[in-house]
Amino acid sequence: MPDILTDRTIAEASRIAQGLRHSFAGVLQLPLIRDQRASVLARTLGVGRMTCQRIAKLAGDQKPSADLLAEVPGINGLRDFLSALEQAGASSQDLSEANAAVGAFAKFLDDLSLSQTKLAEALSLYYDATDPERLRARREHLFDAAATVTGQSAGATISMMALRPSLEKAFNIEQIAVRGYVGMRASGSAMPIRLPINMAYSDYRNVTSDEAAREPQELIESFCSRPLPSIDSRVIKAEHLAHIINPEHIPTGEPFDCFAKQHSQWNIKDMGNHKAVWLYVDYPTRYCTFDLYVHRNIESLNTVSADCHLWGTSLLAPPEDLWMTRFSDQLGFTVLGPGTSKADSVAYARNQELSQYMFDHYGWDADEFVGFRCEMELPIWRSGMCLILEEH
Repeated sequence: MPDILTDRTIAEASRIAQGLRHSFAGVLQLPLIRDQRASVLARTLGVGRMTCQRIAKLAGDQKPSADLLAEVPGINGLRDFLSALEQAGASSQDLSEANAAVGAFAKFLDDLSLSQTKLAEALSLYYDATDPERLRARREHLFDAAATVTGQSAGATISMMALRPSLEKAFNIEQIAVRGYVGMRASGSAMPIRLPINMAYSDYRNVTSDEAAREPQELIESFCSRPLPSIDSRVIKAEHLAHIINPEHIPTGEPFDCFAKQHSQWNIKDMGNHKAVWLYVDYPTRYCTFDLYVHRNIESLNTVSADCHLWGTSLLAPPEDLWMTRFSDQLGFTVLGPGTSKADSVAYARNQELSQYMFDHYGWDADEFVGFRCEMELPIWRSGMCLILEEH
């Protein structure tokens, strides 16, 4: 199994690579070999052509990364090259800095107890786990596979909600919300599309039905495609918990947009100091934007952050257990600030318009709320994205 490199080791490898690049860039400018092609250089010095080709990677003055150490000749090849240069007439002073850089490279490998080949394998493992483009490519494969298996996919999953203290004595939280999909596709045999609009998990427990007073959900027709998707009459678990969108009137595979809105009141007992508002990635989706607007009175008492977890019963687990399901460094978190002026999204061209519609439709003043966003390109299917409110 390849060794796993730490960030500290990668930083040291980058420093070694920079030393090699800097010192050999000067060596390659010596009159004896300046501007010679690898084949000519090999004949001039009597070293292997492949060594000379790899030495050429050390030319230039740009700042290299750690992976340069996997591309240059090995320690013996570097020393043979410098020795051949000295025999051809280069002075030891001209080569001293390069010899020192090779020595530092050799010591680095010795300290790690790795050969250059093993270092290359370890570097590849590190970049596979940390490089954003490589991680994105894997999620692209996951998206394609999940969309094929389920027969469903979305160009974007959009969720937004606003929370404020309830003005009615029977409740403590009032919520308005919009949920929908942009460019949703479903094959003829796929299940109907579920459009849930939910509320927080409070202190790691589910909000129960008797704490919720949900009004019926409604399609937002001005943001839906034509022909309008139909509403299935089936009830999921509890009345008004979710819409079932049936794309029966939409040609198979034809992309369509569907959005629903809902107003709810909540009487959440023992709210506690931790409130995690979740968005579950029900369907394979190319982009996901989840916006939470909290009234400034709530915002002033809480710190907001974001996280992403494997969707499962452990979402109700205490913080010391959530580390087992967490996806690291996958999620973007943004403070949108007051109102909806910064609610634009690359995922959906009408996102700011939809946000303002939500506030205007229910007669809430958007400027009284502070917005927070978590978003992700190619989110992991069946994961849960959450915005977390922690009391100061």
